[in-house]
Amino acid sequence: MCEKYVFRKIEQGEVPQMFQMILERMKWMDEKGIKQWNVTKYDEVYPFDYYEKSRLNGEVFVLQSTITNQIVAAAILKNQDERWQDNEQSIYLHNFVTRVGEKGVGSVFLAFVEEYARTKGKTFFRLDSAEDNPSLSKYYDSQGFLPVGKCTDGLYRGILREKKLV
Repeated sequence: MCEKYVFRKIEQGEVPQMFQMILERMKWMDEKGIKQWNVTKYDEVYPFDYYEKSRLNGEVFVLQSTITNQIVAAAILKNQDERWQDNEQSIYLHNFVTRVGEKGVGSVFLAFVEEYARTKGKTFFRLDSAEDNPSLSKYYDSQGFLPVGKCTDGLYRGILREKKLV
């Protein structure tokens, strides 16, 4: 798909790099005045151990630069999600993070996940995004994710979004 990147499962010992990206993104949100992970105690709701457990379950995927060998994007991909009230064959994106300063890698990661979901026979690629972040909504709209509902999880208020794959 793109020779500059490798899409793969995270390896043992790489979870600290992913978690550091999350902490850096929270700091970036503070600097940009975006109230999202930085005000919902995201790093406490989803602590380091959560990502390590997800790695052991084979659910954490990364995008690695072939130029720098750094992880530039990461997320947890699930086959089920309690926020969705149906049993459609879907892949669910969670805890999606990109390295601060790496332009365009989010779209590349999403394209790889979409292809991965197709190879797994999934009908939908689903995610949720913060309802009070219009820039993020616009981004996911531009990526083809249609809003289909809402969700709540503690302080988080989200928009359920999906992209039909077949």
